[in-house]
Amino acid sequence: MKKLFYIYLFFTLIWSQACVQAPSTKSETVKAHFLMEHKVRQPKISNGKAPMLLLLHGLRSNEDDLFAIAPMLDERLLVVSVRAPFDEGGGRYKWYDYQPNTAGSPIIDTKQAEESRKMLIDFIEQLVQVYNADAERVYIGGFSQGAMMSYSVGLTQPDKVKGIASFSGNIPDWVKEKLAGKSELSKLSVFISHGKKDRVLSFSDALSDKDFLEKMGINANFHSYEIAHTISRENIMDFQKWIKLMIND
Repeated sequence: MKKLFYIYLFFTLIWSQACVQAPSTKSETVKAHFLMEHKVRQPKISNGKAPMLLLLHGLRSNEDDLFAIAPMLDERLLVVSVRAPFDEGGGRYKWYDYQPNTAGSPIIDTKQAEESRKMLIDFIEQLVQVYNADAERVYIGGFSQGAMMSYSVGLTQPDKVKGIASFSGNIPDWVKEKLAGKSELSKLSVFISHGKKDRVLSFSDALSDKDFLEKMGINANFHSYEIAHTISRENIMDFQKWIKLMIND
């Protein structure tokens, strides 16, 4: 899975200042007990319990990847960039094993995917408690495989999140088999963004996801770009607007 070149192009300078580990407050004492490795950007504007955004990287990447966009996001947000639990070596991680299959659908390890899903759900509860975040305003989003995991959490446990963001991802069949009830799902909002030139995960699948979500009564905010399998500056700007509206709602 290719790196997010556009992100680094625009945000490298501010990235070095933004890499903040778990805060050196009372939560530092429980840092070793966190369920998952992560990086945190604390809210710069505090008004009670902060809304929280979890960012999930793509296949064979790590928590540094999407954390690069944290400085550009709403200053009221607690931003948590999470490392996937399965190690591929060389600082690369995955949410589950994925193998392309020229003869048909890709081969995925659904056992690992389910383990990651359950771990993320438990991790959200832990983060809310440790960082004193607003449990009613939790958002989750990711790139590629991270987007699939975001769908897996939000569409199966809509009581845990208020919104989902998919950057160049799709809704896997194994997620559709575990969907929550339609009345619960109708409370969700989803930000979908996808490149028309994406050859890794097709643009047509993203359009199908939009139709699927709307049939489930979910508000789907769809954005397309003349890009391949990556995230552009315009993409980030659209997401900025969406997450701000979500927080203000």
